[in-house]
Amino acid sequence: MKRSPQLDRYTQYVDRTLLDSIYQKAETLTGLHILHLNTTATGGGVAEILSALTPVTEEFGIQQTRHIIELDEQSNRFTARLVDLLQGNVPGEVSDQERRIFIKKLSEALPHPEKFQADIYYIHDFQLAPLAHLYPWMRPALWFCHIDTAHPNLNAEHYIRQYLDEYELCAFNTPISVFDDILPEKTQVITLGIDPFVPKNAPLTREQGMAALASCGIDTARPLITQVSRFGKWKNPWQVIDIYRQVKQQIPQVQVALVGAMEAADDIEASEVLHDLQNYAQNDPDIHFLYDPAQIKAQEVNAFQRYSDVVLQRSSREGFGLTVTEAMWKNQPVVGTSVTGLRAQIQHGHNGYIADDTETAAHHTCELIQNRELKQKMGQQAHEHVQQHFLLPMMILSYLDSLEKVYQHHHTQQQSNTTSAAHS
Repeated sequence: MKRSPQLDRYTQYVDRTLLDSIYQKAETLTGLHILHLNTTATGGGVAEILSALTPVTEEFGIQQTRHIIELDEQSNRFTARLVDLLQGNVPGEVSDQERRIFIKKLSEALPHPEKFQADIYYIHDFQLAPLAHLYPWMRPALWFCHIDTAHPNLNAEHYIRQYLDEYELCAFNTPISVFDDILPEKTQVITLGIDPFVPKNAPLTREQGMAALASCGIDTARPLITQVSRFGKWKNPWQVIDIYRQVKQQIPQVQVALVGAMEAADDIEASEVLHDLQNYAQNDPDIHFLYDPAQIKAQEVNAFQRYSDVVLQRSSREGFGLTVTEAMWKNQPVVGTSVTGLRAQIQHGHNGYIADDTETAAHHTCELIQNRELKQKMGQQAHEHVQQHFLLPMMILSYLDSLEKVYQHHHTQQQSNTTSAAHS
């Protein structure tokens, strides 16, 4: 089979047997056309995952195309409420009126099926779960849920599950997020991974990193605490400020940066959260908000993740948390929380810390700032953990496995239907 130059770069990071497994699986899928559907072209984890997967899989001869389902403000507000119910298990239900309005919007999104022909339809985003039900020509289809559904509101889960029978496979980020009672053969956990060769994750000299931080208004001579994430309530940025304030009592020169380029079109709450945070900061000059996509590009994110003294991720819900993976790759022992996606990555006391309360998290933050030897040791272990479990080849293998399952099951089903028709 034709080799993939992009994949072969990973020989320096992963075992050759893993790459051989990818090539063997890809060979059985060569020639397929996969159509991905999601709601954002840029910003957010889904867009990043697809941007990483596509170049390599296309070198295998697997055609990948992508269509963005653009949602209006009303639909985005429904989506924001739905994610609260699914991730946060907040009280409430999906009303019939809300559902009808949203379903009508989705039913008008693909008026020309001849433009969207493919061998497999890969549906991303929880809000797009109704698509396979609305478009019977969309077969075979796979649904990938990227959010934290470990403890969903049962009404919201029922709303989603009524549409899942139309899918050959339902994929999740972690085993804990898989809905109960879905047949095991209909589910798959897809391992996520990062690309260490893209500018955001590639090596960056200290001189370059310090220059990037200084350009963002950071005093590079003083300790820096950072959280990189979108400005969303489930990222819990208020606690980042609380931790910073406790740390400042012991280390007065400390500063904090909340970094998240506001570019995801479906993130309608970001401006509201940012405004609330700015009020919460009370004009403290040592609290830095970095949100302009023109200023916060790949190199700046790289610098904050690589050269901050401590990286926090204070999410109260998290499907996986690729920003944590990125920071760990850059030798950062992240101070995280016990949410689904972070427990899948952080080994407490070994390559980072799990601490839900502010006081404990502040203690670990001070410890990492003051004990450079400890930080270096844990950071190296964080890097190695990502290298062993969460690089792009691991995600590619999981992804190809999902394609193989869907294609083979659909092909077997078609043969069975043909045989039954012949005997009737």
